[in-house]
Amino acid sequence: MASQGDVVVANGEFKQYEGHTTVYVVLACFLASFSGLMFGYDVGITDDYFSQLTHMFGKGNLYCQYNNQQLQAYISSLYLVGFASTLVAAPITRLYGRKTSILIAGISFLIGVVLKTSAQNLAMLVLGRVLYGWGLGFSNQAAPLYISEVAPFKWRGRLTYLFQLSLSIGAFCATMINYGTSRLVPNGWRISLGLAGIPAIIITISGIILSDTPNNLVHRGKQEAGRKVLEKMRGITNVDIEFEDILIASNQRSARGSNSFKNVWKGKSRPPLIVSCIFQIFNQFTGINDLTLYSPVLFSTLGFKSGGALFTATVLTGLSIFSVLVGLSLIDKVGRKALLIEGNVQMFLSTVAIAIILRYGLQDEVRLSHSLAIILVVFICLFVMGWAWSWGPCEWLIPSEIFPLETRSAGLSIGVSVNFLFCFVIIESFLTMLCSLKWGLFLFFAVWNFFMPFFVFLYVPETKGVPIEEMELVWRRHWFWKRFMPVDNYIDNFPEKP
Repeated sequence: MASQGDVVVANGEFKQYEGHTTVYVVLACFLASFSGLMFGYDVGITDDYFSQLTHMFGKGNLYCQYNNQQLQAYISSLYLVGFASTLVAAPITRLYGRKTSILIAGISFLIGVVLKTSAQNLAMLVLGRVLYGWGLGFSNQAAPLYISEVAPFKWRGRLTYLFQLSLSIGAFCATMINYGTSRLVPNGWRISLGLAGIPAIIITISGIILSDTPNNLVHRGKQEAGRKVLEKMRGITNVDIEFEDILIASNQRSARGSNSFKNVWKGKSRPPLIVSCIFQIFNQFTGINDLTLYSPVLFSTLGFKSGGALFTATVLTGLSIFSVLVGLSLIDKVGRKALLIEGNVQMFLSTVAIAIILRYGLQDEVRLSHSLAIILVVFICLFVMGWAWSWGPCEWLIPSEIFPLETRSAGLSIGVSVNFLFCFVIIESFLTMLCSLKWGLFLFFAVWNFFMPFFVFLYVPETKGVPIEEMELVWRRHWFWKRFMPVDNYIDNFPEKP
């Protein structure tokens, strides 16, 4: 075994760390993943209330009856706030710890929930939503990063999938709660909003009781504390090899300076930054946010009554939970790329089928027949399942694991901010595009899903089973990205794994 430069390798292969997947680390990842539940709960709550509001304003032909710019702006505004707060979260996460950002997120959620639940006017509702979005920016940046750093590398995929699982559970719970509270007039909506306080409290407590990651503790000069946490998380005292990797990564960061936002645009951080940003953009153009956020409205357009539309949306969120569990069981076995490519093929075929059914079955004033509507729902379910076991969880997993320690917080922050920005663009424009393009909107998404597998196959490196502090070796061996990596003769001369 030899050690030099940025990574430690043995016979040209990735090292095997000692240790176990302890109850402590699983519990820590579970608590951190609750941030995803808040995101999913907001999506689920928004689904139903948007559906109710659009029925009040519905007009025109079937494709355009819900086209309302004010409603779109209210929904999408959350993501603009998240875009800004994610960038603010990066230096806080790096300088004060991952758990500090999770704590800030929890406090923001709590205040936002109180404001929205007790709102007496529109200003209180908007302010509560702004604080909610502010918390999402911090939690979506810090929680996946926390999980990726504390998880044993052989389980990193499965444990990071917990974030998406929590998101799906949050959306499912919100849909069920909305169904129950919709009959409680006039304050049922306050109950729906107020119940978000439960996960908000759990997130806040998590931000207090969780240990920070060993990587970040060492990064901040707390080496002894970092080693103790690492020993506790791995369940052994012999963590020398893994701890040495963390020290090397931290020393490299110190040698290059502390301006992570400046460093992330150059050197060995540039390839993962490019891949992370493109990955987040592509994920939004799968069409998933439009199909999930507007699903009750879409099903109403297709001819389902309000109760049936809500029931179908509930089925979608339930299938999402099941599909994430399927992906969780496979991600560290078959790898990231195989699931992503399969998911894209499934989404491509589904969106083409949806477009064909709408083209020949839905006219401006004539709704779908019952049989065609059922077939359409089946393809929408297949689309959601394909996304939920591939691109959905991987949008948090891959950007959180591919950056070097020195720029990990900044890199993930930029990636998540791009996610929020394009989420805003897609949500803001969906109803207008549906009115203009009609069935062609789903062909638009199909084209994107057709090209995405080529990007994954050619430019996304496989990270299954790679220790997070040895990820640089993956980029140096990649057929395309290796030409952009700074020269390091020691690492570059190691032979490929047979």
